[in-house]
Amino acid sequence: MKPLKAAALCVISGWMMLLSSPGHAAPPGIEWLVDCPRLPGQALDHEVVARTQCGIVTVPQDHQPADARTLRLTITRVGALQPLERRGVIFARPAAAQANLRGVFAVHLATVWKYENTETYRTLTRFYDVIELSPRNSRNALASEQAAWDMEFVRQQLGEQRINFVGIAQGNLLGAGYAQLFADRVERMVLIEPDGSAAQAFAARPATLRLKGPYLQSPTTDASQCVSRWVGTYLAHGRQPPASSSCLVD
Repeated sequence: MKPLKAAALCVISGWMMLLSSPGHAAPPGIEWLVDCPRLPGQALDHEVVARTQCGIVTVPQDHQPADARTLRLTITRVGALQPLERRGVIFARPAAAQANLRGVFAVHLATVWKYENTETYRTLTRFYDVIELSPRNSRNALASEQAAWDMEFVRQQLGEQRINFVGIAQGNLLGAGYAQLFADRVERMVLIEPDGSAAQAFAARPATLRLKGPYLQSPTTDASQCVSRWVGTYLAHGRQPPASSSCLVD
């Protein structure tokens, strides 16, 4: 996790300058930037950074009904290594403590996947975009619902029929909210360390894998290796671990 921490301050400052810059109110949509603001290539994998796009997403403050007032969120997309054969997108949401890193998590996740020497992670790296959308500032129930609409708005803007999702801890609330509103738009979801409410919400959903932690932590343990194996296997191929697997949520 050291590259993730090293990158945080540079990326946050760059994003905040863009989000706070004066100008006319943009209509809802995605504005892709020429370069990612201060994305530190020295702290992250150069090849992954080269595949990374950053943008500003302008969304209605209230999607239902559509509000004339808007919010500006950030979006980071790490493109598939073989874009002409791309199979889909994977939205990623970190735990709350990492949610303000403004896209660094998506780059870090794609970097970890790139160096996992397994067929499943090679599949994810070659054929899937990894996308991170910044959270809204408010943490009330209404904001959580609107955040799910934000992700749906981005899906529509990207022209994707369905999405995949991977979340960690509190980050799973976005996936839970999205699946409740847009279940037919979910291809696969992986929830790592889900809390009680998220685990209960997904208990009966067939397109969901619920795993214990830890994930993306070092040193590796048997538990983290189990989680890592099945995150890749499920997202790439939809195969669930056996019921006896030690990393499944009870």
